[in-house]
Amino acid sequence: MFLKQNKFKNNYLVLCTSLIFLSSIPFKYLLAENIYIGVASNFLKPIKVLKENFESKNDGKIFISSGSSGSLYAQIINGAPLDIFLSADLDLPKKLEKTTKAILGTRFTYATGKLVAYSTKKILFSQTFPQILTSNKIRYIGIGKPGYVPYGRAAKQVLKSLNIFKKISSKLVLSKSVNQVFLMNYFGNLDIGFISKADFISNNKKGKIWEIPHHLYSPIKQDAILLKNGEKKKNAMLFLKFLSSKRTKEKLKKFGYVFD
Repeated sequence: MFLKQNKFKNNYLVLCTSLIFLSSIPFKYLLAENIYIGVASNFLKPIKVLKENFESKNDGKIFISSGSSGSLYAQIINGAPLDIFLSADLDLPKKLEKTTKAILGTRFTYATGKLVAYSTKKILFSQTFPQILTSNKIRYIGIGKPGYVPYGRAAKQVLKSLNIFKKISSKLVLSKSVNQVFLMNYFGNLDIGFISKADFISNNKKGKIWEIPHHLYSPIKQDAILLKNGEKKKNAMLFLKFLSSKRTKEKLKKFGYVFD
């Protein structure tokens, strides 16, 4: 009998402690709605800025999962509990529209990326594009894996458009994301690489970039789509509206993205 009473008292104390703790938390945070966003690696720096801005005006938090578009797509297909997918292309969100993982009619282009060639090797700074790609001073050229990385796919298009893909294929170093290509260049592990202009602008502009004529590759339209997991979340819809706003587009232009 004593043990039962003691157990009851312990449970009562736990309940009281929990109620006191909950009463100390502002009511709005108890009802706050968090959202989970899968973000292509080239958009990691911009999404952090947008996250801060969005959270300052809305209850709830944004949690970010970043990687190549291909790897994020695979995670979504395999049941990752993401609410929104911000891809670096339009093909993967289109594919999701044909599954039960995404909400049809919510896909839109939130930005168009720019591909640039990038190096931190000062010995190469006087070179011009595209001649630099076939220079005997170049040993390693970084691109994202074309099968998984939209910017890598665009880089391959550039090399094929210039008719040099086979000639320099032995120099290519394939990376799992365009951000990884940037980092390998940034720390001098590559001679040159094809990166998102946003990565260069977001990271102190160390080194040099060469602009690539747009006619050498297809436009890198980056699409967003609402996923099934976020269908009933008000904040997910609010964020997509925020992402498509004119004010947000002006912010993204500063990161090197372009808009039609």
